[in-house]
Amino acid sequence: MDSARLATVTTPPSQDPDDEARRERRRGLDQQVRDRYGTWRDQPRGLACAVIAAFLVLTTAAFVFAVVAVVMAAR
Repeated sequence: MDSARLATVTTPPSQDPDDEARRERRRGLDQQVRDRYGTWRDQPRGLACAVIAAFLVLTTAAFVFAVVAVVMAAR
C-alpha cells in the first residue's frame, strides 16, 4: 500500500471550530429534554400499558368482526 494513501486513510478530517460549540448546545438541549420528559426507560409501566391496551382493543375488534362474519354467513 502506498504510504501517501495510507496517510489520507488514517488521518482524521480536520475539526470545524464551531463543532465544539454545537456539541455543547446539543448537550444542553438534550439535558433539558431529559429533565422535562425523561426517557422511555423511565416509564416502562406506561409503555407496557399502552402496548397491552392496543393488543386488547385490536383483539376485541377482530373477535367481534369474526362473530359478525359467522352470524352473517349462517343466515
